[in-house]
Amino acid sequence: MDRREFLKSTGAAAAAATAVTTAAEASPAAPSVGKGVRELRVAIACEDGFAGPADWARRLTRNLVDLGGGRFHVVPVFGVTDAAASVRAGEAELCFDTANSLLDIHRGFAYFAGLPGEQGLAPRDLQTWISFGGGQALWDDLADDAGLKPLLAAHTGAQSLLLSTRRVDHAAALGGMKAHVGGLARDVARGLGMDAVTLPQAQLAQAMANGDVEIAECGGAIASYAAGLLRTAPYSAGTSINQNGTSMYLGVSRTVWDSLGAADQALLAHAASSEFQQSVAEEEAHRHMLFPAPAPDRVWPIAADLAHAIARVSAAVVAHAAGTDAKSRRIADSFSAFQRATGAGSSAAV
Repeated sequence: MDRREFLKSTGAAAAAATAVTTAAEASPAAPSVGKGVRELRVAIACEDGFAGPADWARRLTRNLVDLGGGRFHVVPVFGVTDAAASVRAGEAELCFDTANSLLDIHRGFAYFAGLPGEQGLAPRDLQTWISFGGGQALWDDLADDAGLKPLLAAHTGAQSLLLSTRRVDHAAALGGMKAHVGGLARDVARGLGMDAVTLPQAQLAQAMANGDVEIAECGGAIASYAAGLLRTAPYSAGTSINQNGTSMYLGVSRTVWDSLGAADQALLAHAASSEFQQSVAEEEAHRHMLFPAPAPDRVWPIAADLAHAIARVSAAVVAHAAGTDAKSRRIADSFSAFQRATGAGSSAAV
């Protein structure tokens, strides 16, 4: 199976098969249909049509319809620049995005999106901390200020790819290079001398082809493929900044969440948890097909030194975020206690 066939056999096909009705998409502001049917508009940060995040969002919205047994009329709205703000403005009841999009509200959200370097947790360890290690209560408290009830809903996979349009032979050559990264990884990239930027996924491949961006990290193989990186960035750094990938969350309007009964709250939580598991499994199943081990001449020779530098700078960046305020300190303490108790830590980089 080649990469083009991949899009037919995995996420894209699943998206098409599980798409919410055409009528619903044609009328994103349509009222609820049928007595007792509740409309849920979902603001989705990514553009429609991409493998990876768009597929996960599609599948999640379909599951909400199916599990609801006709109680919900779910309307996905793609390409929303600030999905959480759309919920706060009453333009949507739910949003699907990475918690990194909320860092301007509070730096503590980085713990739930994924920390850089060796500071973070592999996807299933992150889910365990949130579900059973006290993370959800801390996340709820943090997100309450943003008017949201957050639910872990997807993940880019256990290993991120840091890819480049050219080979880098010396660490000094990183200085001034434009790098697309997200979350606290932006601070790490700056600490390594790079010029960190964050572009919409739909614009990234063209930006790299034009030379406007030279380094990019979008997550695992599926997300990188969807963004066009496997075509436009043939060189691997041999390591990565967000080494454990990045999670996505389903944010529910706090007002809407509080108005739901226990059964419907459990339904939303179950749908989000199920999609998280499916997205991780999907990445594991297709990673090596989409991104086989690169040839030695396509891997930066500074990979080992760069990995050490990323670890050092990441530790400083995370320590700074942890000291933001009392909420950050509580989150950091819980996160660290979970790591010590379970031995959970960073997965190996690529």
